[in-house]
Amino acid sequence: VAVEAYLRLAGLRFACEDCKTPYASPSGQLPALDQCADIVGEDAGAKDAAARDHTGALAARRIADHLAKKVANLDAHLGSATDRAHLAAYLALVESKLATATAHYTWIDRDRFTAHTREAYGAAFPAPLSYIIPWLWRRRAAKRLGAPLGGEVSDAAVRAGAADAYAALSVFLRDRGGDQFMFGKKPTSLDAVAFAHLSFHALAPVGDALRDELKKHPNLINYVERVRRVTFPDASGNGGTGGSAMDAIDSSKWLDPPDRTGSGRRRGWWGYGGDASRGGWSDGKKEPLKKKPRSAKDIRFRRRSRWSVAIAFAAVASYLLTGELITFVFSEEGEGDREVNEGAAEEVEDAEEEVELEE
Repeated sequence: VAVEAYLRLAGLRFACEDCKTPYASPSGQLPALDQCADIVGEDAGAKDAAARDHTGALAARRIADHLAKKVANLDAHLGSATDRAHLAAYLALVESKLATATAHYTWIDRDRFTAHTREAYGAAFPAPLSYIIPWLWRRRAAKRLGAPLGGEVSDAAVRAGAADAYAALSVFLRDRGGDQFMFGKKPTSLDAVAFAHLSFHALAPVGDALRDELKKHPNLINYVERVRRVTFPDASGNGGTGGSAMDAIDSSKWLDPPDRTGSGRRRGWWGYGGDASRGGWSDGKKEPLKKKPRSAKDIRFRRRSRWSVAIAFAAVASYLLTGELITFVFSEEGEGDREVNEGAAEEVEDAEEEVELEE
């Protein structure tokens, strides 16, 4: 969302390709930017999949830096040293507090990971990979964040950090913004990053733990709604700036906490108002949405996935049978054994000849 918000706030034309997994991305990570065959977002220091950042925070930061240097710099109009210092300080605050809260409740928190993240990220893989791969990504995210998997101390610290960030942004928006964006009438990179995390905390099911704290700052709520209306198109595809990409964000119900009981339960990754292709309910009405029919590309991907799993099982079975785990021992006869066997055979032949002579 941060990358798309940057592109839209800069008024750039772009197209978006839906990658079900990071492995389908040209950089091996999500998000990724393909500009004239120049792939941006890849971690040059990550030599294997285990070292990659599956939270997407580092890739989004690299893309934003690339856009600012080579395409469009949203911060070019900030002329004073005070404004640039405030920009750097609040960007660091958002990335250290709000980004940590986003990653924590998406990957680290066990209940929310099991209920939402594992289902969303594992849907692209066949069983049992749909369970194994998200758990591996969870462990890598925890290692990168330096957070233990579970624990009230970590959860309390994350909530406290998010509350501090909400309060600081609320005061800054009241004192410096007052208009449409953080620094007045023109957007900056801070608007792209702050809007991404604030809207995620407000809309995503995993953000329910932070929603009560966010409600304490009405000007942040109004800010998210204001940027959404100006930047993103509505449900009909009208409005918005920049190229068409992600589905429209419908925040008509985002102030309400998730209803986990009854038929009004959130069933999609985006909850109420999400994309119809993701399942769930539309606009809070209790009418099930029709699933989007599978394209030829999706059908081909699923067919190849089944073949991949079958080949993997065959490879494991062949390794077990021909490797060192299961061995078949065939004893060889020595010279002495061969002589004994030959002698026994001669005795059998002599006995048969004697029987024939007697007859």
